[in-house]
Amino acid sequence: MVQHDRENHTFLIKNPEGISWLEYQETDRSVSVLHTVVPPELSGKGLAARLAAAAWDYAQKQHKEICSECSYMTAWLKRRTRS
Repeated sequence: MVQHDRENHTFLIKNPEGISWLEYQETDRSVSVLHTVVPPELSGKGLAARLAAAAWDYAQKQHKEICSECSYMTAWLKRRTRS
């Protein structure tokens, strides 16, 4: 389950093997994704995609543009706009 820590501007997924997280900055107009981190032992399980989707959903609900400084999020957004 993705948890949203608004105070620290992160989305988190906690597992016994470690914590996956996405960090963002927010302004009046936008949500900008800075980093997405998944521990190596959890790689390939779709956790980064779940975090990206949570950030996207949050930006949409806030009626804000989503931007990315994160290579994973940038790729995720490109895949989304091609669909």
